Amino acid sequence: MDARRFWRSSEAIASSYLESKGYRIIDVHRKVLVNGVEVSDVDIVAEKDNAIYAVEVKSGAVDFDSLRQAYVNAKLLGMKPMVVGRGLADGKVDAVARELGVEVLVLPDLVVTSLNEIREAVYEAVYSALNELLLTISSCSEVEEEDLKVLEAVAESGVLADAAMRLGLSEGELASKIASLREKYFLPRGRYQSLVLIARMLVMCKRMLGGSQAHS
Repeated sequence: MDARRFWRSSEAIASSYLESKGYRIIDVHRKVLVNGVEVSDVDIVAEKDNAIYAVEVKSGAVDFDSLRQAYVNAKLLGMKPMVVGRGLADGKVDAVARELGVEVLVLPDLVVTSLNEIREAVYEAVYSALNELLLTISSCSEVEEEDLKVLEAVAESGVLADAAMRLGLSEGELASKIASLREKYFLPRGRYQSLVLIARMLVMCKRMLGGSQAHS
């Protein structure tokens, strides 16, 4: 999705709400690097009372995945974690957030954007997702066995650290492998959750092709 259009929607709303609460917006789409390799990005970097926050923006309800993403990104950047969203996906989310030290801000129901902006954002999101999906399907037959092991670990892990542990690698070593795979198989840049989804598609497609070849 075009970054400027997306900024006018959910991130713009979150930014305005943060400013109304006394936060100062420092940056948007801050890259998260591990040993010089981009592994994720932070939607908003904000400051208040001399504390710097790495803010994850959810267009819907705050869930456990967004808590983990905010926690990991903030830890890698040396900031405080925060998630801004519309309500809580589960009654236990608030308790887990307190345990992890993730601050959660829930947007009021009255905070909305224009219908045209919502329609435009949805259109761009669907177009981008379909385009990535088609690119993924077109490359799945080319996935090599060694690369498949990395993709399977990513597909089964919620965060980079979990995938690295499954493979017996450091986070930096896995980040380097992912950077290489991005060039070969059209893997998305940015959020780890997007990478997990595409990795699952590649693994599923590769397994289906393997099954078809076995029966032929």
